[in-house]
Amino acid sequence: MIIRLTYLASAFSLTAASKSSKSSVTAPTAPVDTAKAGKSASASVSLSLSPKSGKSSGPTPTDAAKAAKSSSPNASKSGKSSKTGEYFMAPFSCPQKCISGQNYELSSHILDDAVNVCDASNAYQMWKVHEYGTFLKFESVAHNDEGMCLAVGEECSGLLGLADCNDPEAKWFETGGQLLSASCWNQGTSAALSVDVTCTDLTLDSSSSDITTSQTFMLLESDFIESIIVPSQAPSVSLAPTVTP
Repeated sequence: MIIRLTYLASAFSLTAASKSSKSSVTAPTAPVDTAKAGKSASASVSLSLSPKSGKSSGPTPTDAAKAAKSSSPNASKSGKSSKTGEYFMAPFSCPQKCISGQNYELSSHILDDAVNVCDASNAYQMWKVHEYGTFLKFESVAHNDEGMCLAVGEECSGLLGLADCNDPEAKWFETGGQLLSASCWNQGTSAALSVDVTCTDLTLDSSSSDITTSQTFMLLESDFIESIIVPSQAPSVSLAPTVTP
């Protein structure tokens, strides 16, 4: 019996010694990534800076993003290219014709004979496009000092004219070809800029539910207008058969 108790005591002693030796072993530590440590230390330093402690010596990522954005004037907020600039407005259904802001009544500002043969040297046919969020405004270059833009008439009567660019009647939605009046839509009328069948005047079309060529407009640059071949200037082509001797 004494021998058996002695054996048990020895076994407990060995178990305790084994646990003690395991707990005294130091667990291996993972290697430290100095690159990550440097980055985290740098980030903590930059975040701890306060405006009162002085400005950073170099540009921040936010400053760089702002600079990149300001350096691309033709980029819009959505990332698409901007339409801001000076263009000729041409109705697709009237080849070689452009919209002119020359003939308008001084009292009513209503445009008359607004569709003319395109002329690259005519400032009345040039329009400066402004973007205001989802709206476009078309300012007459020839009336730039007056700040006059293409606008719909009061109560969407179907008349087109020139109005102060700050007026709500001068706002347009552009859908890739159609120009829709924001003011008319706001008053409960769906109206698109259009031309008459004789290609002489601008109108508002609120009757058609389908997109037509008379409602489709292009924004063209001056070099393209200069390349237009006027029929009277086109080289004559003989329709007589060529006789080979």
